[in-house]
Amino acid sequence: MSEATTLTTWAAAVAAALRARGVAAEPLLIAAGLDPALLDRPGARYPTRGMTRFWELAVAATDEALPLAVPRYVQPATLHVLGQALPLSRSGLDALVRMARYSRLVTDAASMRLQATAQEIRVVYSAPHPDLPLAQSAFLAFMATAVDLSRLLAGPRPVLRAVELRQPPPRDPLSFEAWFGCRPRYEAAHNALVFDRALLEQPLPGADAEATRSHDAVARAYLARFDATPVSQRLRALLIRQLPSGEPTRAALADALHLTPRTLLRRLAAEHTNWKAVLNEVRQELAQSYLRQGRSAAEITWLLGFADAANFTRAFRRWTGTAPRAWQLTHGGKAVAKRQGR
Repeated sequence: MSEATTLTTWAAAVAAALRARGVAAEPLLIAAGLDPALLDRPGARYPTRGMTRFWELAVAATDEALPLAVPRYVQPATLHVLGQALPLSRSGLDALVRMARYSRLVTDAASMRLQATAQEIRVVYSAPHPDLPLAQSAFLAFMATAVDLSRLLAGPRPVLRAVELRQPPPRDPLSFEAWFGCRPRYEAAHNALVFDRALLEQPLPGADAEATRSHDAVARAYLARFDATPVSQRLRALLIRQLPSGEPTRAALADALHLTPRTLLRRLAAEHTNWKAVLNEVRQELAQSYLRQGRSAAEITWLLGFADAANFTRAFRRWTGTAPRAWQLTHGGKAVAKRQGR
């Protein structure tokens, strides 16, 4: 499993929603460690950690309803080949199935799962990478886009029956109710949408089976190339999973990747890196993410596989030039205060 990423064209839709509210997106992208020059580059992708930070900054600069504005700026190219295939689907349900099947084209940081009954279709959104924090706002924007698509395909019929959100009630719940057309259930176990099955199964006038088969083939080919990921990205994902159990040895990492230690070194060298450099990069990125969440140095020491807190503190000083606590007070913001009960 490689590091989760998102198409930069999706970030461009978020940036457009920001600009419509009078907020410049570029400074927020830069603050999140993302290159604004990639926004309009076809096929470019941002790492999930950066996108999560971008969402945090975007909502802080506007309001909690920002994700609900994103579908207005979603163009066919925003969703890669999905943007062309979905309107040509046999039915609204067929479009949702296609979206769930190929959602990794847009992002592999969130997955869709369909649950069917005789009357309803429930679409559950989850994070396949539990070790990587994903902004609730990102889930909300993905869900809003699916709702927008269902309305586009179903017309004026009330195809959406219910909305479940893991987040607490927003400061302005009426804006959420007005957009969804129903009162969301907050602090739910899952992020989910519930649709009327009969309405979703109605045939679509623009259906084109031959065209959708062609688009599906393009989607499968893209995902096949996308899955052939560099070994350094596979190593990053492996480290994220294994670090809480302690720092793994090079031999153990190579074995988990089905490589010999020598082959691992050679392939990393071909990507202009080495396993220690990847280990330090992962630890630094996770440490800063955990500190923003308000976690303690003792907890982070364990999560990152350090022998003791002193080793973690020395490593963090080497990466950033400052102690973890000082960095946290500067960058942690509300999360730190909330976790500490202030």
